[in-house]
Amino acid sequence: MHPIQRLKQSLRAALDGGFSRLVLARTGGGGEQVIEGGAPLDDAARELLIANVLRAAKDGFVKITLVRADGGRVVLDARHGSAREIGAAEAAEKGMAGKARGLRPDTNGPLLRVLGIQNADGTISAQNAKKYKQVSHLVELLRPAWEAAAKRGVTEASPLRVLDLACGNAYLSFVLADALRGAGVPFRIHGVDVREDLVARCVQRAAELGLPGLEFSQSTIAGAVGLTERLGGPPDLVLALHACDGATDEALATAQSLGATALFVVPCCQAEVAAEMKRNRGGPTPAYRHGMLLREHASTLTDALRVDWLEAQGFAVDVVEFVDAGHTPKNRLLRAARARRPDAAGLAAWLARCDTLGAHPSGLLR
Repeated sequence: MHPIQRLKQSLRAALDGGFSRLVLARTGGGGEQVIEGGAPLDDAARELLIANVLRAAKDGFVKITLVRADGGRVVLDARHGSAREIGAAEAAEKGMAGKARGLRPDTNGPLLRVLGIQNADGTISAQNAKKYKQVSHLVELLRPAWEAAAKRGVTEASPLRVLDLACGNAYLSFVLADALRGAGVPFRIHGVDVREDLVARCVQRAAELGLPGLEFSQSTIAGAVGLTERLGGPPDLVLALHACDGATDEALATAQSLGATALFVVPCCQAEVAAEMKRNRGGPTPAYRHGMLLREHASTLTDALRVDWLEAQGFAVDVVEFVDAGHTPKNRLLRAARARRPDAAGLAAWLARCDTLGAHPSGLLR
């Protein structure tokens, strides 16, 4: 049988099962065509669609993927007329690389596609696989915090309140919002960033996903202090992922001043303390005299001082590696939960240690 005839036959059989999307792509990239489905096709509509697909194939769009409502796929190749059915379970398993993850490519597909993590054909590229693994694991690490808050009595009138500082693309806020919606937990999440374009993109994505409890505004971290009224009270949880250098310290101080119940922080680019240590090459360790050692030492020391400061402020803190270093070297997560009153003596001791070490994170000194 000629490949074109085989392709037409395979397409008819595949279309009989219904589809959510039909994705046509070139072998070497260069754009794709996405045809949305949903409603059943009558014979005339089906034949018209097949004719359009064949026409596109002649123009080079030979990779054809029919995505079903359950996440299953039929993958066709117009060059040979071949077709391969991939069931929903197999497709999801492949997307999750054989591991159980908090985000599934099938049930969380709309979210992952809007965030640009999942392709229109339901696959996750190697380029986006790292981001997928990161946010999937992060939301699971967050689960104890929001479940504990929910047990305290979250209602529509008094929802879970989350503040995302220096949110950027706000991947974690979107994933958390989707998880909370799925769990039936009322929420109000507000993300802030200084970049207008990122805020506009986040607002658009929240609208596309139908997440009215997820809002964004352009603001500095310090300016977020005025957002408690929009949240409806002090935040139950403050997020700060990869806020560069002293911005992480500013986020910690802001969370403390707002009376946040829990913090979830992934530090980034600890340059301030490294610069201070570089000016004091006669410091207490040999690391002060060598650039590479100094940067690594300053990074660890900065995070250690942050943990020390949080504990003096009354938080119970743990430090975990949230993803393998092969995915990102910036994989240190500080999780903190308010456990007691701030300790004035502990804060004084912390400041004394900063003086001894010649390391003063300015954002925590205010």
